Amino acid sequence: MGSVAPFGKLYSYAPSPKVSKILAVAKLNGLDIEVPADFKINETNKTPEFLAKWPAGKVPAFEDADGNPIADSDAIAQYVAESGPKASQLLGESALERARVRQWICYGEGDIFMPFIPLIAWRFGIRPYDEKVENDGVATIVKGLVGLERHLKGRQWVATDKFSLADISLASSLLWPFAHVIDEKQRTECPNVVSWFERVLAVPEVRETFGEPKYIDFRKVPQ
Repeated sequence: MGSVAPFGKLYSYAPSPKVSKILAVAKLNGLDIEVPADFKINETNKTPEFLAKWPAGKVPAFEDADGNPIADSDAIAQYVAESGPKASQLLGESALERARVRQWICYGEGDIFMPFIPLIAWRFGIRPYDEKVENDGVATIVKGLVGLERHLKGRQWVATDKFSLADISLASSLLWPFAHVIDEKQRTECPNVVSWFERVLAVPEVRETFGEPKYIDFRKVPQ
């Protein structure tokens, strides 16, 4: 008997929280996704063959077993979530639940992950350190954490009474902020968030793709 073809291929650099969340959803749904090892950022995604399928050249980029291309990590994660036996749990069982799942996916992207992007630039040697950019970005992320802390009081999961795609996506948005800018003092001010985050990462399929939680004691900046 021949080997079973993968559900699809996922093109991106690694490690990446946006890739990790897609692979976690795939594992929960029992779907095999191939991540080509020969992908090179700013090379592979600039070839005519790549741009013919994904004109914007952005990653992650996904192609299913039938050759259908999809771009944007949230769209890919939703497609993978809808394509397996845990679709209703991951995405919600009613219009209201589905809206709440989408609400918290958007919150993680807009209120936490996107404000973090300018903060990673100097840490990866892309741009020089800018104190105002750093302080404004951290303040925005902390504000997002405050809102999430209030919401999670008395709740086990973020969107519904079941573990869902919202938990996976929102936790993935926090991976880098916790590892680089949210220090011990700030974490003590959002215990509900930290408990929920660790609860998400304790799910075996999530832990397998996200790894162990990584925290910092103090946020280090150039003197």
